[in-house]
Amino acid sequence: MDTNIITNQKKSRVSFFGQTIYLGIDVHKKNWSVTVYLGGTFFQTFHQESKSLVLANYLHSHFPGAVYKACYEAGFCGFSVQRELSSLGIDCIVINPADVPQTNKGSLSKTDASDSKRLAIALSKGMLNPIHIPDRVTEADRQLIRYHKKIQVQLQGRRKSLKSIFHIAGVIIPVEHDKPYWTGNFVKWLRSLALAETSLNKTIQLIVDDVEVFRKRLLETNKLIRELSVSDRYSEVFTVLSSAPGIGIITAMTMLTEIGNIERFDTFARFNSFIGLCPSEFSSGEDTRKGGMTPRNHSAIRPLIIEAAWIAIRTDPVLALKFNELIVTRTKKRAIVVIARKLLSRIYCIWTKKQEYEKGILK
Repeated sequence: MDTNIITNQKKSRVSFFGQTIYLGIDVHKKNWSVTVYLGGTFFQTFHQESKSLVLANYLHSHFPGAVYKACYEAGFCGFSVQRELSSLGIDCIVINPADVPQTNKGSLSKTDASDSKRLAIALSKGMLNPIHIPDRVTEADRQLIRYHKKIQVQLQGRRKSLKSIFHIAGVIIPVEHDKPYWTGNFVKWLRSLALAETSLNKTIQLIVDDVEVFRKRLLETNKLIRELSVSDRYSEVFTVLSSAPGIGIITAMTMLTEIGNIERFDTFARFNSFIGLCPSEFSSGEDTRKGGMTPRNHSAIRPLIIEAAWIAIRTDPVLALKFNELIVTRTKKRAIVVIARKLLSRIYCIWTKKQEYEKGILK
């Protein structure tokens, strides 16, 4: 037989049309660990560069015509990898790490390969629920609100450092300046201090320098957030949310940017579960016991709602009456959680109906 005929024959490739390839990806800055399942069967685990295109080329080369489904745990890269993979034709979801099934053996032996395999198995069996992915604008606005919170944390940290130094040096803060927040008069007092130890003076002045920078940033971010709240994108719902007692501009804008579209929660129970104001529950046989608040919560929103509840009991007569009833049999801290849950229920109601809050109304 003519060897040229053999050389020129076209090589046929297997088509994976109608097949589904499941991918579990353990995402890191420099590399990814990827586990591939063909349907419900393990194929391989490999490491690659942290580039979406490299993975897409691998899939099209090895499994042409297949449907590609991938997942990874939420982490440092946010939703950027999901958007890249989706643009390349790979259906990708992002998972809360706490939602990935785990065995005791797996928790004792944790590697990148085992993590990616665990994700792939769960995905292939339909056991994973994806995190809601916001649009790019909402995600960008969310970063501004989070940065505002980080500045507040930095200011609190500097005050704690200063108090620690004062305790060690035996310096007593005057009563008029001993407040949980920074004031202009307190800063002036710090600037006027003239302690005997040179290093101590310099350390205090460096801390005050930091504080003045952070206070300036806080004012700038406050201005930007106010401008955001009256923008066409948020103004209508912001007006509704801020009508609720205790809901100021930061709480309202945090909810708007962290939650996005309220319609993704079809019931209050789902919304409450996301915020984390529902009690944990333990049952065995006929015995059912409810514990404290579930440890799963939105770490930014839940404390803000509880803080708002303390204000609500001073401004809404109905909530104040309910709080007084509760503290007969409960501690104030437990009672305020119940009030916070009721307040959250009302917020959900006015948000979904686009109606402003009415005080003193039984619901």
